[in-house]
Amino acid sequence: SSGINAEWPLRPGTGKKLMGKCRMLIDENEELGRQLSQGRVAQLQAELSLQKSANEEMQKNLDEMTGFVLQLDEEVEGMQATILHLQQQLKYTQDKLKTANEKLEKNSEDKRRDEAESSSKIKSEKYDDDEKQDKRKRSEDEEEVVKKKKDKVRSKSGKESKRNKHKDKSQNDEN
Repeated sequence: SSGINAEWPLRPGTGKKLMGKCRMLIDENEELGRQLSQGRVAQLQAELSLQKSANEEMQKNLDEMTGFVLQLDEEVEGMQATILHLQQQLKYTQDKLKTANEKLEKNSEDKRRDEAESSSKIKSEKYDDDEKQDKRKRSEDEEEVVKKKKDKVRSKSGKESKRNKHKDKSQNDEN
C-alpha cells in the first residue's frame, strides 16, 4: 500500500476523479458493447436478409421447375397416347399386310394350280390330238399297205391271168 501511495500521491478530489473516470469508462464500455452487439445483430440481420433472398430465389426456381415438370408430364402423357395410337395403327397395318400376303399367296397357288391344270389339260389335249394323228397315220399306213397288197395281188392276178391267157392261147394255138 505504501508503494502505491508513493507512486500515486493522494490528493483531495482524486477519488472523485477516479470514480468519475471509472463511471465514464463503464459507460463507454457499455456503449461499445451496445455498438458491438448492434453490429453483430446488424450482421446477423444482413445474413438473415441474404438467406431470405436466397430462399425466395430458390422458391421461385422451384415453382418454375414444378411448372416445367408438370408441362413435361402432360407432354409425356400426350406422347404416350400418340405412341399407343401409332402402335395400334402399326398392328392394324401389319394384320392387313399379313392378310393381303396370305391372299396373294393363295391366289398365286391357285394360279399355279390353274396353270398346271391348264398345262396338263393342254398336254392331255395335245396328247389326244397326237394320239388321234398317230391313229389316223396308222390307219392311213394300214390302208396304204392294204392297197399295196391289193395292187400286188391284182398285179399278180393280172400277170397270172395274162400268163393263163397266154398259156390258154398257146394251148389253143397248139390245138
